[in-house]
Amino acid sequence: MDQYIYLFISVFLCVPWIVFFCSRPDLRRKILKTSIIGGLAGLAAEFWYFRDYWRPPSSVGLATVSPEDFLFGFFITGLAVSVYDVVFRKSISNGEQRRKRHFAFLFLTGIGALFLLSNWLGFYSIFVSSVAFIIFSIIMASIRKDLWIPLLGSGILTLLLIIPGYTVLFNLISPTYWDLYGLLSGTPYGATVLGNIPLTELLWYFSWGCMAGIAYDFASGKKKTTALNTGK
Repeated sequence: MDQYIYLFISVFLCVPWIVFFCSRPDLRRKILKTSIIGGLAGLAAEFWYFRDYWRPPSSVGLATVSPEDFLFGFFITGLAVSVYDVVFRKSISNGEQRRKRHFAFLFLTGIGALFLLSNWLGFYSIFVSSVAFIIFSIIMASIRKDLWIPLLGSGILTLLLIIPGYTVLFNLISPTYWDLYGLLSGTPYGATVLGNIPLTELLWYFSWGCMAGIAYDFASGKKKTTALNTGK
């Protein structure tokens, strides 16, 4: 059963993803575009996470880049970029300066930080990436003051989306999952909450939600407006 847990996470995530995608035609381009980017990022991210954070079984083996990596990145990114807009009925429109170069610089800085702090200096990648997401979110919101509330809202809502699925998976279906496959289990950094859910997981989801929730609008110069008609 453990080899399907990673896939089950994506199954849980795909349900709200489909709901968001179908219910908000005006957000479909944003959701689909960022989901694909997130899926590719999910494949690349395991270069770091497999080293020092977890080594999960999957459909193709243990701690091996797998379709699950793409699916997870695809669904969680699409949800993170749209959950605030869906819940608070926001749409997006042009009106702000595009800052694709700024975001590209932040992205490259994040990659560099992972190589420097994780690969060379030995800091755990889950903390390096989570802190980087938070810092980049603060930088973007400091430049675009209107993004502070979406930043916090996206982080909290992304966290709330994952908790039900994690509660079922890691408290009922596979309670020992993180003891077996989490590399921080048994260390001071392996604390769990809500039963067997690692605190590091919740930190990651919150930080990713904060950054992904505003990154598209920041880079593309979009601003949020009240969605008077979400069907067009």
